[in-house]
Amino acid sequence: MTANRNWTVLWIGGASGIGKSSLAYELARYYDVNVLEVDDIHLSVKTVTTKEQFPVIHYWKTGEDEKYAGVDGTVNWLIDVSKEMAPVLKALADRHIEDNLPVIIEGDFIHPELAAAFNHPQVRSIFIHEYEQQQIVQNYAAREGGDFQHGRAEVSIAYSDWIADTCKRLGLDVIESRPWSTVLSRAIMCLDGV
Repeated sequence: MTANRNWTVLWIGGASGIGKSSLAYELARYYDVNVLEVDDIHLSVKTVTTKEQFPVIHYWKTGEDEKYAGVDGTVNWLIDVSKEMAPVLKALADRHIEDNLPVIIEGDFIHPELAAAFNHPQVRSIFIHEYEQQQIVQNYAAREGGDFQHGRAEVSIAYSDWIADTCKRLGLDVIESRPWSTVLSRAIMCLDGV
């Protein structure tokens, strides 16, 4: 039995390493819909475009200046890539709405302003937040193995905080990633307006 849903497009956004992909796939099973990963869309855009068309997406390939250096710079890069990706993601969402093809679109590069810009009852969003850097370090280690990635986790925390603050300003739903055992039920309650 497929669960009732009150949306056609569901954005699941948040920083890297906080569990948004895992939540997206759990919600996809619950609602019996597909997931589009923004990382795949980002890679596709990067592959078929140039730095003249999408300068921020191609920045790390060229690295012409220090504009995006350090934690704050990397967070600004993530924000700016989200802005460059917005028209691409909007076109995908519009197609799914027009064709009534339900989908969950999840990823780091979903700008809260994109989610807020949809004035359509069939578009919903949930942004995931994590407040503890050490948890993200552990999440990366569990997912990828290798050395502990404290610097990368520091960027994720800063970006996660920026997303949560921006969502609060825009009136978008944000849920904490933990406790993980209840994140699916909390996301469903959020979507149901409970």
